[in-house]
Amino acid sequence: MNINRLILILGIAAISFGSCSSDNSAFKIEAKSLSLEESELREMPPFKLTYLDGNPFDSKLLEGKVLFIDFWATWCGPCLHEIPSMVEMGEKYKKYGFEVVGITVQSGDAEDIQPTIDRLNMDYHVLIGDEETMSAFGGIYGFPTNFLITKKGNIYRKFLGVYPNKAEVVEKDIRFLLGLDEKPIEEI
Repeated sequence: MNINRLILILGIAAISFGSCSSDNSAFKIEAKSLSLEESELREMPPFKLTYLDGNPFDSKLLEGKVLFIDFWATWCGPCLHEIPSMVEMGEKYKKYGFEVVGITVQSGDAEDIQPTIDRLNMDYHVLIGDEETMSAFGGIYGFPTNFLITKKGNIYRKFLGVYPNKAEVVEKDIRFLLGLDEKPIEEI
C-alpha cells in the first residue's frame, strides 16, 4: 500500500469518527470548558420532553444532580460508538448523584428508536427531542453534542463529536463535579 493511499484511508476514518450532522457532513471536534466558577456558567435551559412510550419528562426532576446530556441520532455512527461508555459511566456514578439523559433527534418515531436502545442497553433516560430544546441549548449543529451539567444546573462543558480520549475526559470531569476528585481537566 503506498503512502498516499494510507493517508487517504486515515483521513476518511478520522472524518467518519468525528461527528455527524443532519446532512451527514463532518464537523470540527470540540470540547469547550466554559468556566470553573459557577457564577460564570450559563444555566441549563429547562425542558419538557417525552419518553418513547409517551410519558412526560421534566428536567426539574433531576435538579441537584450532575448530568450528562447527550443529543444523538440513531443514524449517527459516532453517537452509537460512544453510547456504551456513557451507559458504563451512568451505572458507575449513579450512586453519587450522576444521571445520563439521551435526547434523540431526527431519528423517527419510537418504533424506529427502540431497537437501538435495546441493542445498546441504554438504561438511562432516553427522550424524544425537538427543535425548541435544541435551540434552547444554543443550537445543535452536529451529533453527538453533549453537555456536562453541574449540581446547580449550570452548563460546565460542551462536547461536539467523538475523539480517542473523550470518555476519559468526561469521566474526569464527572468525578470533579461530583466532588470525588479535586481538580478537573482545564484544557483538552
